[in-house]
Amino acid sequence: MLGVQLVQEGRIRLTITPEMKQSIHLLTLSGQELARYLQDVADENPVLELEEPTALRARLPRRMHQGQLYSYDPLLQAKGAEPTLEQLLTSQLRLLDLPSALKTTAVYLAGCVNADGYLAIELEEVVLAKGISVTEAEAALDILQSLDPAGVGARNLRECLLLQIRRDGAANPHAERMVEEGLEELIRFHPGRVGNRLGMTSKQAQVAYDYIASLDPKPCRSMGWVERPHYIIPDAVVDIRNNEVSLRLNSAGIPRVSLNDACCRWIRDANADEIWSRRAIEARAIIRSVHMRRRTLMSVLVAVMSEQEPFLREGTASLKPLNLAAIAEVIGMHESTVSRAVSGKYVQTPHGVYELKAFFASGIEKVSGEMTSAPSVKLRLKELIRSEQAERPYSDSQLTALLAKEGIVISRRTVAKYREELQILPSIERKRWA
Repeated sequence: MLGVQLVQEGRIRLTITPEMKQSIHLLTLSGQELARYLQDVADENPVLELEEPTALRARLPRRMHQGQLYSYDPLLQAKGAEPTLEQLLTSQLRLLDLPSALKTTAVYLAGCVNADGYLAIELEEVVLAKGISVTEAEAALDILQSLDPAGVGARNLRECLLLQIRRDGAANPHAERMVEEGLEELIRFHPGRVGNRLGMTSKQAQVAYDYIASLDPKPCRSMGWVERPHYIIPDAVVDIRNNEVSLRLNSAGIPRVSLNDACCRWIRDANADEIWSRRAIEARAIIRSVHMRRRTLMSVLVAVMSEQEPFLREGTASLKPLNLAAIAEVIGMHESTVSRAVSGKYVQTPHGVYELKAFFASGIEKVSGEMTSAPSVKLRLKELIRSEQAERPYSDSQLTALLAKEGIVISRRTVAKYREELQILPSIERKRWA
């Protein structure tokens, strides 16, 4: 017989509130991202008020004449826009005495050159687009390739190198032939084999190879206007003062958040509707989340820098192995919270600006039982390769043996991986023949 029964049981369930989700999100943001986020939120919520950081004032010389002070115009100090690569090439074409049709085609080709200086269009497309013959397109390309810098307008790396060699009056006499024979020979270069095939000595082949390596494979990368580099603003600054570690969060560019007093007073006195009350609650939650982010980030930084104090005093060679779990245990937080606090953050140290993740290095146990970090092993590997003889470079097996003598036991495979991460060539490609 079926019946209805009322049963009461207890269950534990973890629920993430909107404020908790917001706090987690703010913790993952860098200082620049936080500033943009607060600006966007303040635009939508009039209860939240931002106090922009005080702008630095430029100090004028004390002895500046009063008339000069009034005539000083900061706009005159602004740097003008730099010309693009296309404008630089076009300005050179204007100085040449060319037929109108040929100059028009050459200008068109100048607009098809990419930032590295290579022609990013096929001549067949130029023929169809401009309604000219192949001979006229090739003539315009010759004009473009005669411009500065040498190598501009090349269609591939081989042509780029040949253009530079032919324009150089002091070029190596064997370099052009070596490039014409094929670039694949230069990747795995062996002067004995190349010399025998091209009818030259090993020394001549080595000198020609060194000359080719000095050429620029991207001749136009430093010309014209390019996208501005992305400068990193560190989230914290660590320094050593009076033999003690000093740490502070970098608040430059991050506005201070507060409640708009007039708006809060109006909401309270006028008995505003639910929408305005909700906005006041959201504004208070954001302020609490910002303060919580600051406290959490400061706790993580203090714990990390306390563990890595030898690095602050001595440099990368003294970097200790460290993981997220160790820091989480020290500050009494979950490992995922430490991971979010570390993500995308940068620290300015006495040895430069480092990503906070760089201080969490994997550990390698030495023969003595001590632990050393992977970055310190890479630094030692780099020093060994720097001290090798150019005629007899160390192989990966020899580097493994040298590290083992110092008590660092790692496999040859790990040495090869570290060498590739350091962008160091294999021994066969580092070798130089006398």
